[in-house]
Amino acid sequence: MQLGDKIIYSTDYGTREYKVIMNKIIKQTNWEYIENTEDNRITLITCVENMYEYRRCIQAIEI
Repeated sequence: MQLGDKIIYSTDYGTREYKVIMNKIIKQTNWEYIENTEDNRITLITCVENMYEYRRCIQAIEI
């Protein structure tokens, strides 16, 4: 995902659209990116190939 890309999140309760504002690799022990925020955002965290102690963190804000 690149900055500015759109994420569409759909559930039984409706659909929301988000714009990617961050895509970075973080240490697996870094939890600051899932703390409460003033805006409505979605955070995606996944593994990084061959980098077991790191995770890719993507954040997007609702548009």
